[in-house]
Amino acid sequence: MEPKRKTRGSRGIRLFIVLLGVIFGILLYWLLGFVTRDIGAMPGPDFRGVRSRYVDAQTDTQQKTMQKEVQNLQRKIETLREQQGILRDSTNSLQNTMNQLLSLQKESLAKNVEFSDSSKQTLQDSQAAFLDNQKKYENYNQQISELTQQQRQKEDGLAAVNDTIKDKEQHAQKEYDQLYNRHRLRVAALKLSFLIPVFLIASWFFMKKRTGVYWPLVWASFLAVFVKISLVVHEYFPSRYFKYIALLAVITIVLRILVYLIRMIVSPKKELLIQQYQQDYDKHQCPVCNKPIRIGPLRYLAGMKKKALIFADQAKESTQPEPYTCPSCGTSLYAKCEKCGQIRHTLLPYCEHCGTQKEMETAK
Repeated sequence: MEPKRKTRGSRGIRLFIVLLGVIFGILLYWLLGFVTRDIGAMPGPDFRGVRSRYVDAQTDTQQKTMQKEVQNLQRKIETLREQQGILRDSTNSLQNTMNQLLSLQKESLAKNVEFSDSSKQTLQDSQAAFLDNQKKYENYNQQISELTQQQRQKEDGLAAVNDTIKDKEQHAQKEYDQLYNRHRLRVAALKLSFLIPVFLIASWFFMKKRTGVYWPLVWASFLAVFVKISLVVHEYFPSRYFKYIALLAVITIVLRILVYLIRMIVSPKKELLIQQYQQDYDKHQCPVCNKPIRIGPLRYLAGMKKKALIFADQAKESTQPEPYTCPSCGTSLYAKCEKCGQIRHTLLPYCEHCGTQKEMETAK
């Protein structure tokens, strides 16, 4: 019976299949991300609601009222200081005017010149205005002092209220943190309750079908789910726990690969075994013990390195194929075909002369 042949397709088709597999994995990762993001959008605890159980509305109102009173007092003080500054400038101007008039009066007396009546009146008016400004300046100082004292009293009361609110807010923050951590664990549990079954299904298909026809889909699905579940675990679990989880996962993967490689050596699959035998036959060495094959002209090889010498007269001898058994391990490497009688490779499934297939033999 003619065996069923596996078709690999052209290189372009194979590359396109791999590309589509990568795109499928990315799309599946996005889909899982949408689902987990919707789960994570669940409303969590509200800090304002928690705070309202510790800080009553009356205390907040008192705080806001006292803040406004302190601000109003601060604005009044700033206004008085601005007016005081304007008054200071006016007083300085009057003082300069009086100094000039007094200087002119002294000069008039020194020269026996009569000081004008208008200058005298101006000097009297300037002195009166100067004294009035001094009184107003002192009045402003008194008002600023009183307002500053009131401001300090209000600030002390506001500081006491702030300390009370801060102490109560610390208790509220502790309760909120506990509620938030519970919410995170609840969201993590919901996400993992969705991802873990998907991961188990993807893992089952990966273990069973990773070398099958649909291997790009299997690999893409497994990697997408594995990356997503790893990110979710890293996001919601503390780093001191995540490092153990990640390490255990890596150890499990390494052990699984190690067991797979050991099984592949102990009980190799038929395709891998044929490939190994073919490579050893092409290298002219025994597939079991790797001893060089000395059959036909090969028995006269001077070496098995890059350069080997065969003498022409010796190469003419034993040119016909003949059965051959490895002298080191006793494995039959060449024997007669049961159908055509030609010498064939014993460890390969098909006769190179007639194409007859026989049961695969394992090297012993």
